[in-house]
Amino acid sequence: MAIHGYTAGERDRFGTQLNKLVFPSHPIDRIEHLYGRTKELDRIEKALFAEGRHIFIYGDRGVGKSSLAATAANQYQSADASYIDVGCAPNATLASIVANIALQAAKVSRINSVTKNASAGVKTRYFSVEAGVTEVSRNLHDEIRSVTDAVEVLREVSQVHSEKPVIVLDEFDRIQSADERSQFADLLKQLGDKRIPIKLIITGVGASLDALLGAHQSAIRQLETIELPRLGWEARWEIVQSVTDAFGITVNKNELIRIAAVSDGYPYYVHLISEKLMWHLFDEPQVVLQASKAHYQAAIRDAVYSVAAELKRPYEMAIKQRSGDYEEVLWSTADSDYLHRYPADMYSSYTYIMTKLQNKTPLDQDRYANRIRSLKKTSCGAILIPDPIVKGLYTYREKMLRGYVRMQAEANGIELIGEEAKATEKQYMHVSPRASSGYHQSTIPKGVHFGRKRQ
Repeated sequence: MAIHGYTAGERDRFGTQLNKLVFPSHPIDRIEHLYGRTKELDRIEKALFAEGRHIFIYGDRGVGKSSLAATAANQYQSADASYIDVGCAPNATLASIVANIALQAAKVSRINSVTKNASAGVKTRYFSVEAGVTEVSRNLHDEIRSVTDAVEVLREVSQVHSEKPVIVLDEFDRIQSADERSQFADLLKQLGDKRIPIKLIITGVGASLDALLGAHQSAIRQLETIELPRLGWEARWEIVQSVTDAFGITVNKNELIRIAAVSDGYPYYVHLISEKLMWHLFDEPQVVLQASKAHYQAAIRDAVYSVAAELKRPYEMAIKQRSGDYEEVLWSTADSDYLHRYPADMYSSYTYIMTKLQNKTPLDQDRYANRIRSLKKTSCGAILIPDPIVKGLYTYREKMLRGYVRMQAEANGIELIGEEAKATEKQYMHVSPRASSGYHQSTIPKGVHFGRKRQ
C-alpha cells in the first residue's frame, strides 16, 4: 500500500478515481476540472446571451480548445438534454455534419417523453415522433442539398432537442474542402437572420477561422472569436495539486516548477505527467506522502513513452540522422520560454547543454547553424520554420512538439529552463506579440528561478 486509503489490491478503485481527475485522453467537460480558463468561459457565457451569436475558439493544437468548448456547452445547454457533439473529419461536408447533428438530436429528443403515452404522433419535414421514439428521414444526408436545407434541418433540431440547444463542432480545420468550410459562414448568417434558437461552438486552428470569415464577411457579427493561448503557470500547478491533494500527496515546489516548465503550457502534458506520477506513487511498497524527484523523473520517462506517435515521429526522424548529433541541437531549440528564437540564442543553450554531457564534443557555431537549417527539411522532420514576420527568428512548425522535446531532454537528465524576461527584453521588444498567445513574451511568473543564466 503506497497511497493512504488504498491497498495494493485496489488498483481498479485507485485507477477509476485517478481518471476522474486527470484527462490526458479526452476533453474536460466540467468547470471544476478546467483550470486557467475563467476569462474565456466568462466571455463565452456573455456572448451566448446575444441572439444569433455563436462561438469560434481557435489556437494551436493541444492548448485545450475542445475542453473549453465542451465545458462551455455543458454550462449553457439546458438540463432537458445533453449538448450535441460533432467531430469534423477530412471528408466531412455541410450535409454530413448537419445530418449527424439531426441524428444525435433524435436520440435525446425532449419530445420523446412528451409523446410516450400519446396516441397521436408528431411529424415534421425531417423528424417524426411515434410512441415516444424520434426518427429522422432515412435519406436526410441526400435531402440536404443547400445551405437553406441545412438551416431548415437545424430549425427542426431546435424544436425537438431541448429548450436551449448547443452544438459543439470540433476540429473544424480538419474539413479539407474549402468550399464546404465556406458554406458554414453562410449557415451562421442565416441561422441568425432567421432567429433560430440554436448555438454553435466551433473549434479549430487559426487558419480555419480566416477561411470561415473570409467566405462571408457579414458572418463576423455572428461570431465571438476566442484565441486560446498556452496555459498559464498558475493553472499548470493547480492541475497537479488538484490531483495530488485528492490523494493526500504533497509535491515539492521544485517538482511543481519542473512539471510546469516541461509541459510548455499544454494541458495534455500536465495531465499525462500527473497521471504517471500518481501511478508511480501507488506502486511504491510503502505508504508515500510526498512525491520525490525520483518519482517525478520516472513519471517523465513514462510520459515520453506514452506521447502520441505523430508527435514522436518528427523527433525520431531528426535524431536518426547519420551525423548522430541532432538530439542535443533539438533540446537547445526548446530551452526557453520564448517560442520564437534566434539561432545565436539557441547556440547559447546548446553550449550549456553540452557541458552537462560527458564524452560529447560540441559543434562549433557554423555547424550548429547548419543543423538548425536542416531541421526545416522534411528529411529531418520539418520541425522548425522561419518566423513569417521577423527575419532570422525560428519557431516550431507544430508548437506542441516543443513540449515533447522538453520532456525528452528532462528524461535524459537535462533540465531546460525559461529565460528571465529581463535577459532578453531588448532583443524581442521589436517583435509584435500575438494577442494573448505569449509566443514572444515570457509567461514565467515572478518568483520562479531556474538557478542558472546564460551569456
